[in-house]
Parts: sequence; C-alpha cells; structure tokens
Amino acid sequence: MPPRGIIIGVLGVAILAIPALPAAASPADFLCLSAHPGGAPLASYPLEPGASFALEFIHSVSRTPVMDSYRIDAGQIIQTSEVFLAHGAGLPSMSDELDATGWRHEDGKFILDLDRPIGEMIVRVQPAYNNTLHTPVQSIALASLGHSALRIAACNPSE
Repeated sequence: MPPRGIIIGVLGVAILAIPALPAAASPADFLCLSAHPGGAPLASYPLEPGASFALEFIHSVSRTPVMDSYRIDAGQIIQTSEVFLAHGAGLPSMSDELDATGWRHEDGKFILDLDRPIGEMIVRVQPAYNNTLHTPVQSIALASLGHSALRIAACNPSE
C-alpha cells in the first residue's frame, strides 16, 4: 500500500476569487488547500463529480514541465497520470511503476497513466518552479498563497 501522504517538491501561484460553493455538493466534491504545517485553511475549490484537477510545475533537475492529473473518488485523491518531457530524478522511467495502468510516448511527451490512491498531499511551493493548480474553471499559482508548503486534500469546507 502506498504512503498516505506524498510530498511533491517544486511549485508556483496567483490567487483568484473562490467561487461560491454549491449547496448540493458532497464532501468529495471539494479540493481544499491549507497551510502546512499548521493547517490554516486557505481556499476550497468545488469540483463537479468526475472532474479532474492537475498540478503543474517545472522539474527541479530536468528543468522541463511536468503535469500530474488527479480526480477525487470517495473522498480520496487518486492520481490518474503524469506527463513529462524528459526523465529526471523522481520521474517514472518504465511501465512497471507503482499503480501504473499504461505507459506511452506521444507527441514528444512521456505519459504514465495511473490509478494511484494518494489520500492527501503536502506540496512544497517554490516560485521558480511555477507550481500551478489547475481546476476545470481556473488556474491558481500556488506561490501567490504565500506559503512554502501546502496541504491539498479532498474535503467538505462546511465542516
């Protein structure tokens, strides 16, 4: 079983207005960001059922963009893919990666398809690496939130 939390190095940010939360949404329909350590809530983003979100950053070794995609299922974050241009430390190098469901090279990009339960994530934010959270309706430069580490989790912000 993979670790409950995963630390992701390298990210960047610009804070945008947070849309009103729909009353009928379930706890798994929200992605919440909080300061780490300390847990002060910073933002919550509603996600439609089945919607995905992504974390994009510049890899610290290869200096190339990486895009990690996720969905929320039953209140848990599931990583669905990792897309990158060049191999570097911490990036997959073959199809037998943990929880891999596919591996291909397409349009100059390496794509690792995954079904990897993450739980929550602790993300190290570094402005030089342009860490960005992409939801279906907006992109948020994580450095704009003013914290060097963020906890990202599925949540119910009304609790």
